[in-house]
Amino acid sequence: MDAKDNYKSLPVYSETRTKEMSDMFLPFIDVTDRYGLLISRLTLILGVIKPKDVHDIVLRDLLADVFDCLYESRSLIMSGKLNVAFPVVRRAFESLSLLNLFAINKSMAEDWQNGKEIKNGDVRKALDKHPLGESGEEMRKLYKFYCLGSHPNRDLIPRRFLGEGNQFVLGSIGAPNLIMACDLCIKILEMWFWFTAIMSVIYHKITSAVDKSYHEAYMQTSKDAKEVGKWLVENLNNVLKEENEYWDQNHVED
Repeated sequence: MDAKDNYKSLPVYSETRTKEMSDMFLPFIDVTDRYGLLISRLTLILGVIKPKDVHDIVLRDLLADVFDCLYESRSLIMSGKLNVAFPVVRRAFESLSLLNLFAINKSMAEDWQNGKEIKNGDVRKALDKHPLGESGEEMRKLYKFYCLGSHPNRDLIPRRFLGEGNQFVLGSIGAPNLIMACDLCIKILEMWFWFTAIMSVIYHKITSAVDKSYHEAYMQTSKDAKEVGKWLVENLNNVLKEENEYWDQNHVED
């Protein structure tokens, strides 16, 4: 194949990789689809109800931003493009952090709407202090991880062996790092859990009045998501074990 053929085949490589990865991560695909459907149901309900105020407008806009990032990040991971997925996952985390903060602090939402910059460090501090917030230390670690993956660095840019056995290494043609893929899936699932919980609490009165089965579907999805989370962690540990065993068996003494 020449350059033109390889370039035109990039979508085919992506489709093939996505099929392989989706089969491997089927429980994750299923439960995140169910979360996506819940948010879609909520969005349609809000679509016929005018926002109450500026605070409500901000929450609705962040709802859409978080959803879009989480939805697209899965496609990138399943196609093996982990390096491209990182900035999108980071954006989801930043928007979700803001959403959580604004859900419990109306004045900060209004300040943000008026153009005030609120740094992630300030968001973490505010959420750490609030009983309905999140651990500032855990959020700091996650943010550092997402930043590390979003900026070029030797540790997270994969070795593609171009000219060392591989002639074409672009797009989804290379096998993805399953350890990193598993880790990102775990983190994305946690964000879906967090995201849908926030939205379901904020708009509980509306969904209870308009969509009687929403709460039951949300509770069942959250319950199943916990099991999928455990499954992902088990798979991550198995892949780590297999990789360690491989390197132990193939270790060459100097």
